Amino acid sequence: MQKKISIDHARHNEKVCKYLNKKPEFADWVITTAFYSALHYLRNKIFPVNIAENGKKIKVTDFDNYCLIKHINKGKHSAFSNLVEEIAPELSDHYNQLKDLSWTARYNCYEYDRELSNLAMKKLEIIKSKCQ
Repeated sequence: MQKKISIDHARHNEKVCKYLNKKPEFADWVITTAFYSALHYLRNKIFPVNIAENGKKIKVTDFDNYCLIKHINKGKHSAFSNLVEEIAPELSDHYNQLKDLSWTARYNCYEYDRELSNLAMKKLEIIKSKCQ
């Protein structure tokens, strides 16, 4: 069930991203929705995952349970970046670029040009292609 939720969420965010991409003035939201779509495609790829905890192997079904087991209360985006680096290192740079672009778009600068929103769309496409 969790995998269906992740993939549905990824697809939903991607639809929003493509819709917003029709208007150049929403480049910041194109970047942000591309990032969150990529995040959910990666969650779908990574989970379930087996982890070692206290000398035992545990099958973890989703990121929320992973955070509970690992006692992660803050810095969940960083924790997920680390997990992507560990499980899907070939996608880590693409994901982290999207994460950084999204952070800047949400908190520092909302005015982006088409070039950066197109880059975000390309990063999303790369991640999506490797996660299906």
